[in-house]
Amino acid sequence: MSPKPEPARSGRARDAEATRAALLRAARRRFAVLGYDRTTTRDIASDAGVNVSLIARYFGSKDGLFAAVVADSSQVLDDQPVPTPESLVESIIANLAPDAWPEFGHEHPLLLLLRGGGIDEERVGGLRQEGLMASIDRMEQVLVDPPADPATARLRAELLFALLSGVTLLRSLIPGEPLVSADPDVLRAELGRLIRAIAGGDAG
Repeated sequence: MSPKPEPARSGRARDAEATRAALLRAARRRFAVLGYDRTTTRDIASDAGVNVSLIARYFGSKDGLFAAVVADSSQVLDDQPVPTPESLVESIIANLAPDAWPEFGHEHPLLLLLRGGGIDEERVGGLRQEGLMASIDRMEQVLVDPPADPATARLRAELLFALLSGVTLLRSLIPGEPLVSADPDVLRAELGRLIRAIAGGDAG
């Protein structure tokens, strides 16, 4: 039996979806590049080409919009393939490129989970922690020969995540020498050495 076709959405519903999507796109670029405190709802609305009052309509507040962006960013990270030691090295190198992540203003979406600010932590902190824990879970899958002790395996996953997040933050805070401009082969070798030491396997 064929499924029934979904009812066509009205023009108003399509406009509402488009407006909400435009606000999310504008907000994730602003929040990723500037952080929460330096981002204003007026700037987000201006980037999206809509009235600022629509942020309250669709998201309730700036905190609500930030929570939606954090959830959206966590989904983006979840949708990435589970890395191997080798692909984790290549991913870190690729994310250092100036043209990486254009949809986030050329900043890694992980920054939205790492940066603090004047947000309502009761509302957003849980989302942030959930996203970070999911990222660490993914790192646990990178381990080539996981130790029998679950606590040790988790520690190694957290160390891998610390390496990824540290490189990501440094690239954002100091976008110059020597990390970004390092010879790719030298960088690949050094990252591979570190990741092999934590995860095992051949990441070089």
